[in-house]
Amino acid sequence: MAGEKRRRDMGRIGFVAGILAATLAWGQPVLRSTDPVVNGGSYAPGIAPGSIFVVFGTNLGGPDVVLNQSLPMRPELGGVSVRFTPVGGGTAINALMVYTTRNQVAGLLPSSAAPGDYNVTVTYNNQTSPAARVSVVARNFGVVSADSSGGGQAQVQNYRTGTEWDLNRVARGRLGQYTTAPANPGQVLVIWGTGLGADSASDSNGGVSQNFTANTRVILAGREITPAYAGRSSGLPGTDQINFTLPADAPAGCSVPLQVRIGDSYSNTTYIAIAAAGRNACQHPYLSEQTLVRLSEGGTMVTGSFALLKQSTSVSVQGMALDMVTESLSGSFQRVGVGGLADVSEGMDMPSGACQVYRSRGDQDVLLLGPPPVQPLDAGAQLTLNGPNASNIAVPRDADTRAYYKSLAQTTSFPGGIPGLPGGLPNIPGLGSSGSPVIAQGTYTLRGTGGADVGAFSATVTVPQPITWTNKSSISNITRSSGVTVTWSGGGSNDLVSIMGTSAQRVGGTDTRPVYQAVVFNCITNASARTFTVPASVLTQLPADAGPEGMSVLGIQQFGDGQNGRFTAPLTAGGNTDFALFNFSIGEMKSVSYR
Repeated sequence: MAGEKRRRDMGRIGFVAGILAATLAWGQPVLRSTDPVVNGGSYAPGIAPGSIFVVFGTNLGGPDVVLNQSLPMRPELGGVSVRFTPVGGGTAINALMVYTTRNQVAGLLPSSAAPGDYNVTVTYNNQTSPAARVSVVARNFGVVSADSSGGGQAQVQNYRTGTEWDLNRVARGRLGQYTTAPANPGQVLVIWGTGLGADSASDSNGGVSQNFTANTRVILAGREITPAYAGRSSGLPGTDQINFTLPADAPAGCSVPLQVRIGDSYSNTTYIAIAAAGRNACQHPYLSEQTLVRLSEGGTMVTGSFALLKQSTSVSVQGMALDMVTESLSGSFQRVGVGGLADVSEGMDMPSGACQVYRSRGDQDVLLLGPPPVQPLDAGAQLTLNGPNASNIAVPRDADTRAYYKSLAQTTSFPGGIPGLPGGLPNIPGLGSSGSPVIAQGTYTLRGTGGADVGAFSATVTVPQPITWTNKSSISNITRSSGVTVTWSGGGSNDLVSIMGTSAQRVGGTDTRPVYQAVVFNCITNASARTFTVPASVLTQLPADAGPEGMSVLGIQQFGDGQNGRFTAPLTAGGNTDFALFNFSIGEMKSVSYR
């Protein structure tokens, strides 16, 4: 029974682990302006009937965390209630409360809620927030992640016996009362999440009356697997579990992409660790087993990640062809836990041929480079770059993101001219240009004199001859249901290639710095493959129409596999970085139409 309790307790982990710290001043509850109500597993918008959701805002509850610890579920907890009122008219629905704290509350949307738009309000101490419009959808499964971010390491269990379960992690260890281990091919796994769909028997008392197995598929590194069971977990209202068996030929790795499809709805992408039977840890290309054990047991590691980035982009802007080449250097030292392992590994620990799909919100820099580091470390006010075409170029530390960034060069031109200007001006080379091209074949050195967290260091990387996208001109209109094949030539034996694309709708920002809501895919393979087909299962997750102000692109990126550019930096608190890499990333991108 103790093993069963630990297994069932896992269904609660993640829904409450991300509770924000409380503060002491109160006023009227206010929901945040962007995605105020999200799925309790994926933290994505779109709430399914019978699922657990999270509300973000200010003054939503009291100073202490209040958890619902008994059944039946109740519509009020700690003086907090959440109400869904149909926009088109009808009876309001009171959510059943899961937990409350000052800036974040969670509840369960009763299965009686019909899909549609709702005005959602939070009431605390008889004060009600302004309403926020939220969409209720038939299904929107969210996989719970280890750090409650909606990404990174999935909250998955590996079945050993009827009373023994391991928490899926990158190495054998112990995390509190739980044992940890990577999964083995042929082993049964349990995915925890919420949002499979309505099941009224579960709402208040945790019963089970629906089975969603027939329409549910687990997607492991792009391969669909039919689960043995998909539905509510008995005794845990709103909590879904999906049981499936790893294929005997499942790919090994520390960051194997995991996703769930139910009908035509796809979950967030998370990752699991898979290792051959008898191994104590998954095989990571550069992290030691000792570091992997530390991550599995809740510890952190220190990494350094820097890259020379050269991007050639051909897009259409309001009917005009725009060619742009940008060069930059960016990176940071940071402290991360197991949830951030996939991000800092930058695809180098993903199985070759695997794809990931994720949702992102931000400007073009965020979509291409990712968000800034969560726990950045100080290695000094600036770094220095030297190499071909680069002599003591200062790379400053950004005051806001605390990461290092330097724009090296930018060249912009309009190959077809600008309509309406005299003579059509067939080309305007240099328009919007700045700096001289820096990145070329050769060896570059990045140095730092040290700062509060990281001491003096020196890193070198050799930039190879870039690959050539050989069928770029023939790709323009992409039928998502047919997939798309990309071919290239060149590339060294230690190079990897990323085929990436996005369909992004503009949701805000300014004309010079628009903000997008995007679906992004990224597939990794070896440069020596020379060809890769992005499957329909990936492309169909992209919106077909990005809108007149949107952005739909396809690109190919060449980067090192982690052997070229590795370095070590000392930490002022003692010890060294667990892994640090100075890499290169050279690629091309073009506008396409996803249909």
